[in-house]
Amino acid sequence: MREIEEIKTNIYKIAAVTDRGQRLNKLVAPIYEEKANEIEDLIESLKSFNFEISEQSLSGEWELIFSNVELFRSSPFFLAIEKALNDEFKSNLFFKLHQLQVGSFGISTIGRIAQKIDFDKKEFTSTFDTIIFGLTTIPILGWFKLLPTFGGRVITLANDLVLKNNLLDMNLQKTKVSKVDGLNKIPFFSKLLMDRWYPVKEVWNKLPWNKESPNCQVSIIYLDEEMRIMQDIYGSIFIYIRPSISLLSPDKLSNN
Repeated sequence: MREIEEIKTNIYKIAAVTDRGQRLNKLVAPIYEEKANEIEDLIESLKSFNFEISEQSLSGEWELIFSNVELFRSSPFFLAIEKALNDEFKSNLFFKLHQLQVGSFGISTIGRIAQKIDFDKKEFTSTFDTIIFGLTTIPILGWFKLLPTFGGRVITLANDLVLKNNLLDMNLQKTKVSKVDGLNKIPFFSKLLMDRWYPVKEVWNKLPWNKESPNCQVSIIYLDEEMRIMQDIYGSIFIYIRPSISLLSPDKLSNN
């Protein structure tokens, strides 16, 4: 439908202007705040249309293009932490502190975030690329990089994936950091810790403050062949598209 395509085109524009929503984060840069209301209205408009949710329509590769919270929170690892904390205030505080820790002085940034949904294997795989020392120089005085750029891909696997009406339910299993083509491995860290799975679930279950296994759930609030909009337990929004979809295809440009 032409109206749906126009709404989605406007969502793509806001996602681009706000750097996948991160320029709406008051901790990072409290600008473009009017865009937050705009995208909320656009999402509400999409929710009013009829759409079908099925394993077939959900399966395959997806890429995150917008979130109204920290990007890393789309991972089952952080969704499981959010559920375990069982308190929205504590969750938000924990994630802000985590962002401050890993992003101090702009040392680390998040690149592409992707997910693969496989109902045949009952697996949900989430990845995000992290880039370290992307730009390092002495302001005003220097015009050269002080340090080389490093990075890796954080992979998180959840299994026991089940679709319950509009709810995706899964159990966190393990995580690892792998090499990304074009980025140098992190020195010292790579030999010791990269390219090996870490049994998050086993460690999680041994911690005395965890009362149950790491489980997480996300709601599907809109779905079609090229866009998926998800919501966590506290209403945070994550918007994904199929990687093969061109946002500048002729049919989308004709809607402008």
